[in-house]
Amino acid sequence: MSNAEPTERFADLAREFPHVDFAGLIAGSTIQLLYHLDTERTAAELTDWTDVSRATVYRRLKQLRNVGIVRKRDSRFALTSQFQGLAAFARSLVRHLHRQEARDHATGVRLIWMDVDEYLFSCRTDVTASLFHRTGPGALEQYGIPLLTREEQYYFRSEDRTELTPEDLVCHLLLIDDGARYRSYCLLLITACEIDAETLTETAGRYNRESDLNLTETVQALCTYLETSGDVAGEKLPEWDTFKSTADDYDISV
Repeated sequence: MSNAEPTERFADLAREFPHVDFAGLIAGSTIQLLYHLDTERTAAELTDWTDVSRATVYRRLKQLRNVGIVRKRDSRFALTSQFQGLAAFARSLVRHLHRQEARDHATGVRLIWMDVDEYLFSCRTDVTASLFHRTGPGALEQYGIPLLTREEQYYFRSEDRTELTPEDLVCHLLLIDDGARYRSYCLLLITACEIDAETLTETAGRYNRESDLNLTETVQALCTYLETSGDVAGEKLPEWDTFKSTADDYDISV
């Protein structure tokens, strides 16, 4: 996606609907709501998924309804047909802003996953700013799983978190690469940290909203594999004896 795309999308909307004050409407918290209005949402969902208060969510939705941008059916809100493009605009703008911020701190930036206020990316340089948390394979060493240094680095940007949990790291590894090797890394981490299946599934659900991979099903398959000592082995999972041998290499008790 080019840096010009959000500007082009905005210009197209302004030309098509010259009577609408888009600049005023999309300022501040409204862009967060538009980001998630790619399909019908409840006010509760919009509140949970953004840092916007319930009162502000209702106020912004009322403003959008007053100019015909949003409709309400039962308890769910959605963009009206002629303004469907606003969700795509909001997402392209957020992606652009995330990429630009990451590029201010690193080179070779590639966005892997994003939400309206958090994102996961790879880069070729170390990042030391406080909002960026090291993740991916390079973060496994702190849990006693050292790997060969990779040229790519991975970071998760968040204003709300002071640190990442092992559950976060499992999800990040799968978002980076859901192949057999990375799934084995996840199995080692789940075992080493004695990660609870319910907590991991809940964490996966938060990332699932913006992921092409069904993280919830994937982490459930990993947990089932471990709980059954490999008797229930899903896709891209190792033979149990192979996993036990790998775990022994890292002094992880299976």
